Amino acid sequence: MTQTAGAAADMLRAKPTRERGRKRTARKKRSPLARKVAIFLLIALIAAAGLAGWLLAPGSGKISAGVTVNSFAVGGLTPDEAKAAILARTSALTLTYQGPDFNTVILPAAASPSRRALAAFDIEAAVQKAYSIGRRDSTLASAAERLNAYIFGSTVDLPFKLDRNALREELLSRLGGLTQAARDARLEIKLDPKGGPADVSVAPEREGRTVDVETIARESEQRLYDLSATPVEVKIIKDRPDLTASAVEPLREPVSAALARAPLTLTSGDKKWTVTAAMLADWLEAVPAPGGQARLGLDETKVKKYLSDLAPALRAKASDAVFQMKDGKVSVFEPSVDGTELDPEASLAAISAAVFGADAPAKVELSVRRAPPKIGTADANPYGIREVIGVGESNFKGSPKNRRINIAVGAKTLDGTLIQPNEEFSLLKTLGAIDEAHGYLKELVIKENKTTPEFGGGLCQIGTTTFRAVLSAGLPVTERQNHSYRVVYYERDGAGNFMGAGKDATIYDPKPDFRFVNDTGNVVLLKTAITGDRLTFTLWGVQDGRKAEQTDSKVYNVVPPPEKKIVETTDLKPGETKCTESPHPGADAVFTYTVTYADGTVKKRDFKSHYKPWGEVCLIGVDPNAVPAATGDLPSADAAGVTGQ
Repeated sequence: MTQTAGAAADMLRAKPTRERGRKRTARKKRSPLARKVAIFLLIALIAAAGLAGWLLAPGSGKISAGVTVNSFAVGGLTPDEAKAAILARTSALTLTYQGPDFNTVILPAAASPSRRALAAFDIEAAVQKAYSIGRRDSTLASAAERLNAYIFGSTVDLPFKLDRNALREELLSRLGGLTQAARDARLEIKLDPKGGPADVSVAPEREGRTVDVETIARESEQRLYDLSATPVEVKIIKDRPDLTASAVEPLREPVSAALARAPLTLTSGDKKWTVTAAMLADWLEAVPAPGGQARLGLDETKVKKYLSDLAPALRAKASDAVFQMKDGKVSVFEPSVDGTELDPEASLAAISAAVFGADAPAKVELSVRRAPPKIGTADANPYGIREVIGVGESNFKGSPKNRRINIAVGAKTLDGTLIQPNEEFSLLKTLGAIDEAHGYLKELVIKENKTTPEFGGGLCQIGTTTFRAVLSAGLPVTERQNHSYRVVYYERDGAGNFMGAGKDATIYDPKPDFRFVNDTGNVVLLKTAITGDRLTFTLWGVQDGRKAEQTDSKVYNVVPPPEKKIVETTDLKPGETKCTESPHPGADAVFTYTVTYADGTVKKRDFKSHYKPWGEVCLIGVDPNAVPAATGDLPSADAAGVTGQ
């Protein structure tokens, strides 16, 4: 059959149409599977995102899933809920103890008026540790911990402590007649009227019954860990004595030798106590020795009870340190003071040595030990000041009233001064104004060929004492001038004993000054005190291992004093005479100052002094309208207030 051109064209159009139909049919066949795959992937993506979010976010204040405290599940609980749940469980936990003839139940976490709690649980620590799981600084580490706990579980221990002594006491009290302590063989001593042993016999031993507390305690701790009420089996076992009569029998003879040491005199300082023969007989007992043997000893319980009765008489209370500041100075400084108390162990050993030792001492010195304060010196201040690093002393015996007052004012002004590390201390700067407004009085000063009253006379006592404290501490002196003349006040030590010339330091505003540097690396505190005629300066700080030494002063080139000088003054009535100075020879003096530092470095310095001869000086009153005669050179102002001897 012949096709026309139009038919052929229709056939060509129909072929693509059929092809498209077949593709649509294939797509229709594949679309349900594709949709399922897409839905699965979407669900998986959502689940993964949810899991990631759950792992990366610790949650709203709850413990991670899968966490347990011991065997108690706390995952999903808040810390407060976990604490309450664990507390309820431990409070209700019972320990049951069973034996052939008894059964007893104890609440270990409960206390009563008759006994303390047998077990204590640290619930707070356990819950805090449980809550920390999955809460790390690193997000990935937190996620890993939470996932591990969720899949495999994570256990936190519940800390607890079992009081084994309390458990033993509780069990023995509940077991009653089922247990009985063993009794050692013992000495029985009877004295005659003269205090000697009339009869010494041996009481035999007795076997007892008890329980194995160690085994019971271990099993009890396991029950507490497991939070389990499973009964603990208790077995009654024999309690054998440590001493038998055969071991104690040989001790009857040494009793006489021990009692012969009585009476014993116990001493502590000026206190005395007597241990009579009757007391000693009561203290003597048989004591276990190696190899099942026995030796004669003292009943430690009885002796310590006796010593405890003496303890209050031997106790000195410790004093806490006090440190207060006001206006940049230390207003109150009280270093801590150690107390003392009886040392019962050492005292017991001393008594035992007196009874059984080779020698028989007439007296036994009881031992005391240090009783530290609650607040030590270094703990009371922010600078770590804790100890004395140097002390300087001088004596002003014979000083007139105004000189004494000036010394007291100067010492009070310096008291409590803090010297910073590497600071150069200036004595004049620290003293400040020396005038009436600051409490100073006028004292006679020989100046410009006449004697006139001047404020602050006698402050060289302050300079000299500071110099000596600095030397004692091993600090470097940067400025020091000796007096022009020998002055009796500065040739004495703190007790007033003669020590010679050369260890003095004069000050006079504006020059000379006394200066030194605090090179200890720590703050130094200057404390001053006056006791009678003694002036004491104490430097407090932190010892750095340095050692300071100084030789005695060597005095040479001694020059006799000049002739007596008369000084006219209007402070006395015309014709009235008053001698202010006794004569002193001139001299040179030197001493060596050595400081050895902790690293082995040694620094030496010679302090040299030259003193002009000092003649007797007497004042004579003149008419104030008269013109005073010239007297030539007179002693300088650093001799202010000196009266001599």
